[in-house]
Amino acid sequence: MQNAGVFSVLPKAERNRFMFSLLAMPFFFRGLIALCTIGAAFPVLGTFILNLELIPARFAVMHGALLGAAAALLLGLNPTAAAMGSSVIAGIAIAAVSWRGKVSAGGSLGLMMTVCMGLAFIIFYKSNIHAIEAFNIFWGNILSLTPQDTRLIALTALGILGFLLGAYKEIHIVLYDRELAWAVGVRAKLVYGGIMLAVCLGIAAAMRVTGALMVDVVTLLPALAARRLGKTFKGILLWGSALGLGMNLSGFALSFALDIPVSSAIILVGSGLIFSIYCVDKLGKKL
Repeated sequence: MQNAGVFSVLPKAERNRFMFSLLAMPFFFRGLIALCTIGAAFPVLGTFILNLELIPARFAVMHGALLGAAAALLLGLNPTAAAMGSSVIAGIAIAAVSWRGKVSAGGSLGLMMTVCMGLAFIIFYKSNIHAIEAFNIFWGNILSLTPQDTRLIALTALGILGFLLGAYKEIHIVLYDRELAWAVGVRAKLVYGGIMLAVCLGIAAAMRVTGALMVDVVTLLPALAARRLGKTFKGILLWGSALGLGMNLSGFALSFALDIPVSSAIILVGSGLIFSIYCVDKLGKKL
């Protein structure tokens, strides 16, 4: 956010008028909507990733989404939609491997990440893609979202929450123990596939906001904090949504005040929150 740092030196009355004038601008309003929907829904994905130990898998999906977005810029297509398509393809391959718990081996995932990154860099190098467009893919730009990007992000967030509400018990069992879920008659493989699909689409959608390199900002950070505050599965999910929304809006305000990238500001807010929770928890145990 260039020149946003002047915001911090304006008088309070001027700042209020300035903020209201910004809300009237479509690009600013779209960014705010995207942050709110992502903050409320995407920490659910962080809970999925942490419980199923999909850390390596989400890296592979991230690289697949990056390749799809790069190809879309080359062909003049919407990068968010293309990233979603390529991430789903990557997710299908990952789900086939990870169902039997072999993701941690990481050999095939490492190859997938390397190939996707290499092809993406070739596209950036050989094509006439503008440097700003490439930068937005890697680092994100909340104020460059198009109406189509905003709709895709909002629909993805609603889809994640709808999937969670519609299959809450089944998801809970699968996250606890896939083999147990299968034994008690839950269609565990179908639920696991739905979880992988949600993770893939969420990563691709978040990439336009945070950039390919910092998707964890809106998924893992609030989920990590929620795991220390929530005592039950439902509690963790509710805390994650509340913290995700608060972190995103606080980070957005901080980025605007200090003239730093939104994703970096959210990292500062989220990391500070996790550290504070950890310290309070440790202090409470000593007392």
